[in-house]
Amino acid sequence: LLSVLRSMNTCTYFCRDLRENYCRNPDGDSRPWCFTTDPSVPWEYCSLKRYCINGNGKDYRGTVAKTGNGRTCQEWSSQSPHSHKYFTPLTHPRAGLDKNYCRNPDGDVNGLWCFTTDPEKIWEYCEVPRCSTSPPVPAPGRQCLSGRGEDYRGKISVTESGNTCQHWSAQSPHRHARTPENYPCK
Repeated sequence: LLSVLRSMNTCTYFCRDLRENYCRNPDGDSRPWCFTTDPSVPWEYCSLKRYCINGNGKDYRGTVAKTGNGRTCQEWSSQSPHSHKYFTPLTHPRAGLDKNYCRNPDGDVNGLWCFTTDPEKIWEYCEVPRCSTSPPVPAPGRQCLSGRGEDYRGKISVTESGNTCQHWSAQSPHRHARTPENYPCK
């Protein structure tokens, strides 16, 4: 099968599409990444965040940190003022429980929520804009992030800290073996 895929000029579902300097996940890491053009930063994870919600918002990764009533959200890793040992970055590592951002780690049908910094109010729902389009159907060449991003084919080429991605076929400023030639179907 590999020899057949290598002989094809078109990319199939199994190809990782190491074109240009777009963020990709060629080796099954936790999410898409790239080599950077910053000589002091060899590689970094890419910034592929959702800033609007579809459905219950379980895949939302934006930075809203206030509830619908204007309360500030408590950091997910903090146990003060409200103790909550079940919803932490350690217990839900794939739920995006970063800082104090609104999330939906339990799939609540009513949407995003957070613990609040108000000692009188344990948690509240957040208000985040709804996406104007429906979520994409699973298919090769997804333009948004799903799972670990192994099938992500969008054109984002900036890392989480703002570095520009190095072209996969380039060897400067960082030398590497993850080239389109070495990974024709990766």
